[in-house]
Amino acid sequence: MIYESPFDAVHLPECSVWDKIWSNPNKVSDDADAVIDGPTGRKFSRAQLRDNAQRFAHGLRNAAGLSAGDVICLFSPNTLYYHMIVIASQCAGVIFSGANAAYQPAELKHQLSDSSAQLLLVHPSVVETALAATQQMGWTERQQTERIVLAVRDDEAGPAGQALSVSLYKAKRFKTLDFLLSDHKMAPHPVSDVRNTVAYLGYSSGTSGAAKGVQTSCYNMTSVLSILEPLKTYEKDVQLAVLPLNHIYGLTKLVHWPILRGNPVVVMPKFDLVQLCTLIERYRCTFLMLVPPIALQLARDPRVSKYDLSSMRVIISGAAPLGPELERELAERMPGCQVSQAYGLTESSPTTHVAMTPRRGSIGPLLPMMKARIVVPDTGKDAEAGAEGELWMAGPNIMLGYLNRPQANKETLVEEQGTIWLRTGDIARVEDGQKGWFFITDRLKELIKVKGFQVPPAELEATLLECPYVADCAVIGVWNEDQATEYPRAYVVLSDGGKKERDAPAAINKWMEKKVAHYKQLKGGIKLVESIPKSPSGKLLRRILRDEAKAEAEAAKKAGSSQQAKL
Repeated sequence: MIYESPFDAVHLPECSVWDKIWSNPNKVSDDADAVIDGPTGRKFSRAQLRDNAQRFAHGLRNAAGLSAGDVICLFSPNTLYYHMIVIASQCAGVIFSGANAAYQPAELKHQLSDSSAQLLLVHPSVVETALAATQQMGWTERQQTERIVLAVRDDEAGPAGQALSVSLYKAKRFKTLDFLLSDHKMAPHPVSDVRNTVAYLGYSSGTSGAAKGVQTSCYNMTSVLSILEPLKTYEKDVQLAVLPLNHIYGLTKLVHWPILRGNPVVVMPKFDLVQLCTLIERYRCTFLMLVPPIALQLARDPRVSKYDLSSMRVIISGAAPLGPELERELAERMPGCQVSQAYGLTESSPTTHVAMTPRRGSIGPLLPMMKARIVVPDTGKDAEAGAEGELWMAGPNIMLGYLNRPQANKETLVEEQGTIWLRTGDIARVEDGQKGWFFITDRLKELIKVKGFQVPPAELEATLLECPYVADCAVIGVWNEDQATEYPRAYVVLSDGGKKERDAPAAINKWMEKKVAHYKQLKGGIKLVESIPKSPSGKLLRRILRDEAKAEAEAAKKAGSSQQAKL
């Protein structure tokens, strides 16, 4: 069965991303606020944002000497300048690739190398990581000076409040955004083939392995902005950007969509519960997109009650499943605010489903122009109505493919009778027929979701095997009820060096701290084992470890319930 959207079809313009976001369907004034730095209150009006983006685009093509189709990488937390840099890339005709500010040098090196980035824009707070990564790539000091630009202005320390490195700033080794903010405004670069022109290169682990460059076309982005039409925003709506803007979730929903809709965005450098509540109260925010761990804190932390959050109109959770009980709990704590879920992947730009009205535990129906199938993994045939299977999707927002990964493309994108289907790796079921509501029930792929971030076990295993204390290992995700997220757990066979350590797990954790981002750390624990389960061909049997971990969790839960009953 092919599932369809219950919503009417929408127009899908074939235009540049720049033309789409500035089409201004709601006739919002140029003087209206576009981007507000939450902590400081500094802001850009719509006219200032557009003009600065055109000046920056001119600088990219002239001062930086970039050509259409070149890649720029922004390595930064959320700042006042993020929107300007992103949309300037679309004015200039260059490809934007955002890197996670939590990356360690090896992770940033991978993205820079894989994407062939020509220019690296770096926030001062992470410049040392950028220098280490580019040094590992073989950049000379001269190349670093020429190809790295600090993503702040000359005369200020950056809206996130971090001070510039004194030695770097005094030596004036690196240029700042002022170098690229030209006195001239660039006319938007014309895009002749919007369906096949790459606009963004996000990094996703897909179904497995190291992060891959997801090629998002101009048409993918303009289409996803169009199919979000049923998700209404209004003149007085104010969005709060707590999600990282490098991730496709924030990039689409909190950079492009608010400009199109004409709503101001209040930008947070990173998540902090007290600051989140403070900013909602201060700016009377109405619209919040978040991930389950933030939902958990909003629902349960007693500090939330100290703030006036009555302005909130809509909360949408995405990037990972939100349990129906937690969804209900948050809704009860935020009376008058609609709490629901959405779904998508980097490979789908991202949004494919939104629950416009809450149905607890559901990601909602398909958005306009989307089609889906529920496929039985073992047979490749469509599942019976109501039965579970892998979610396959097709639509105008499905990526062009992974950069330079023909085998991954073959495994992920399936063409049947002229339709290209994206295999999501998620197990789903549908209620209420062909245009019904979808529920994500499990994950076919082995990817771990940590607070919305993708963590491939194979990447952590490869890193662990470089550790002198590890002889063999396997990594799985284990669910943490208190944090409403998965965490990576490692099963480790110690090396001779590891056996000499008094506390081998602590030594391994300390070693890992400098190798991978904080969300990839082994917060699910390290279990020391004699051997790792493998097939006769040597393939890791993570399924056995997952079953074992699940049984342990259920036993612990029963023991806790029994103890509580005795009390």
